[in-house]
Amino acid sequence: MTSSFRSLMRARPALWLAACLALGAGAQAQTPPSAQAAPGLAPHRAFYELRLVKTSSDPNAPAAASGSIAYDFTGSACEGYATRFIQETDIVAQEGEGLSTQMRSTSFESADHATFTFRIESGAVNGPAEIVEGAASRETDGSLSIDLRRPAILKSDTDHEAVFPTHMMIGALEAARAGRATYATKLYDGTNSGDRVFHTLSVIGRASAEPLADATKDAPAMKDMKRWRVTVSYFDVAKPDEPPVYILSFHMWDNGVSSDLLLDYGNFQMKGELTRLELLPAKACAK
Repeated sequence: MTSSFRSLMRARPALWLAACLALGAGAQAQTPPSAQAAPGLAPHRAFYELRLVKTSSDPNAPAAASGSIAYDFTGSACEGYATRFIQETDIVAQEGEGLSTQMRSTSFESADHATFTFRIESGAVNGPAEIVEGAASRETDGSLSIDLRRPAILKSDTDHEAVFPTHMMIGALEAARAGRATYATKLYDGTNSGDRVFHTLSVIGRASAEPLADATKDAPAMKDMKRWRVTVSYFDVAKPDEPPVYILSFHMWDNGVSSDLLLDYGNFQMKGELTRLELLPAKACAK
């Protein structure tokens, strides 16, 4: 159960991302999105119910699993973007042992996408939490500076040209609206130990406006809105020839809402159904 537990805790499903296409040998990253783009991202609160849909004979894979996700996205292109994320998961090992886990994260990305602060707590419910906390900034030359405070103090500069989560989401939406089938970029989101950059690869399906049988049908503002099925693969930038460390598939709506999640942890998969959606008031930019 140990490796599955760590995978669940550290491979946080980045619901505010749209999709990413991992760079293969000889592939080139596409042009980063404009920091001043007007994507029309909707502040919202979303709730998902998780259930196990596939498991393997791997002894570290669970025999049963269920859980929930609560996700808040607020802010604007004027004031920056804040996220709050809670995932609770109940896992039953193949030998019958049960384990309840929880992950909580908060983050803030500046309006110009140049700075990113985050705090992630994960661990067993009613047990000690592992905490990753820090900040990062993207310089004008594309380099990334990381200032990690927990689990250990670390300052490092890299030349990965990585973007932060909301900036990446804007880029994926721009790619989808333009009819592109893929979007590639490098990502830093503070997950794992806070010192890792990912190559990301988004595969974007065709646009659809057919209603889904989930909470989006109860949101009048989303009636006839376009969405795209997106599969995001995350690859460790230090290990480009290895399989993805995590894969997330979902419907990406034109306002940034995600639904119909599929979380692939390698030796098991969980599906996330959007059961409640609250579109929050958007604040106008100060003149």
